[in-house]
Amino acid sequence: MSKLSNKIDAHDRTISYVLEDKKYMVDYFQREYNWQRRHIEQLIADLTNAFLNEYKEGDGREKGENYNNYYLGPFVVSVKDGGHRSIIDGQQRLTSLTLLLIYLNNLQKELGVAEKIEPLIFSELRGVKSFNLQVEERRECLEKLFLTGVYSVRADDGPSTINMAERYTDIAELFPDEIKGASLPFFIDWLKLNVVLVEIVAYSDENAYTIFETMNDRGLNLTPTEMLKGLDRKSTRLN
Repeated sequence: MSKLSNKIDAHDRTISYVLEDKKYMVDYFQREYNWQRRHIEQLIADLTNAFLNEYKEGDGREKGENYNNYYLGPFVVSVKDGGHRSIIDGQQRLTSLTLLLIYLNNLQKELGVAEKIEPLIFSELRGVKSFNLQVEERRECLEKLFLTGVYSVRADDGPSTINMAERYTDIAELFPDEIKGASLPFFIDWLKLNVVLVEIVAYSDENAYTIFETMNDRGLNLTPTEMLKGLDRKSTRLN
């Protein structure tokens, strides 16, 4: 195994960094998107409560730079030949964040707000849009949700597509009214720039799955600092 294959990188990343103009594959052997309403309800409650603890009516947009960050957890990526990035752990969160961003993009259109969200949902090359999470069987659902906010489930849809449509509906029902007015641009800023994940990048599937198994087997909820320190030690051993 080459030295590059043994390399592991770990960095704290904003949602903007993680998703803007990025592409992630979800390998066919990965589990389905299986979050249920309770998971989305917890995510929405955690994010909106953390934001509302920071936001004060009358704040200027620049005040958001001083809002506290919110740590959303780690995700593990294997970088393959040609720079293709495959999600090994974290597709549940990244899919849910994409659904939330699609909802916020639709909401701001209704309210006459024009924040830059679309590059976090999809990128465009030669007039062709492709979503940040590249799973072909989920594409139509994402397109319909992005364009209309509605996807009618079909009999031949897989469980991931069905769950995505249902969770989008949950987001629309659960998103709090107090962030549907003047505070919406502040929330979008905060979500993009103050919500942080730890991105763990391995350059071989073997190392990526070792990291995934280690984190899940130990059942630990590490802080970003603890995780980065641990991965620095592991990277030194592998190199």
